[in-house]
Amino acid sequence: MISREELLENLVLNLEKERVRLGYSQAQMASALHMSLSSYKRLICGESRKIDFYTVFLAQKLTGKLFEELWGYESPTTQKYHLLQNLSEPQRNFVSDIIQFEHDFSSNLKNTENAYDYTTLIIPSGDMQDGMIVDSCSLKKINIAPYRKRYGSNIDCALYVTSNHLHPVYHLNDILLISRSPMRDGDTGIFINKTTGLAYIRKFRQTSPCRLEPITSYGQIFYVDSNDEADMAQWLKFGHVITKMRTVPE
Repeated sequence: MISREELLENLVLNLEKERVRLGYSQAQMASALHMSLSSYKRLICGESRKIDFYTVFLAQKLTGKLFEELWGYESPTTQKYHLLQNLSEPQRNFVSDIIQFEHDFSSNLKNTENAYDYTTLIIPSGDMQDGMIVDSCSLKKINIAPYRKRYGSNIDCALYVTSNHLHPVYHLNDILLISRSPMRDGDTGIFINKTTGLAYIRKFRQTSPCRLEPITSYGQIFYVDSNDEADMAQWLKFGHVITKMRTVPE
């Protein structure tokens, strides 16, 4: 747990960093924060250990930083915010659409329903063949209450099987419940090759190098050297299959 003194010290350091970034003098910074120059200097020099909440609010508005950023306290919220900041505008718009989709769903639930009992089903636009092109998909909410009782929050989303290309392991209309937690040896994972943009469902084998083995009788084995950053960077681990449901979405 971070202490009061550490929070204040982080805030003072970040205020000065932001002042320099903005090209402000200390007098200009003090004025923008509705402080006297002497009060600002005492704060920066550590002679004052108190700061008004309204001053922090003005600092947040002036710098565009979140409160957590100014205090130097990294939370899951700020981590997600940083990720969003690094996306392009079209990507941020897409993420906003997903958030709106989830919000609208939760808002329309009946009083007897719980959003936790549902997960988001990803329905790819194409057949799920070996080396599927990741181009587009649609989303649907499905009730997985019985599986929530067993797997809890480990279920992050679900994937709809759109063809029989993965027979006999997975069949048309199967729903794969997916976890984004770290994979273990033997897990069936969904891997996306960043170079080709193709997605593969593979059995993860934690050997040296790691092997991504086909789950059916056909398909290429991929080798990934966990000691080679460039090799690892070619692959995105989307998640792994916890279990499957054989249910046709309405």
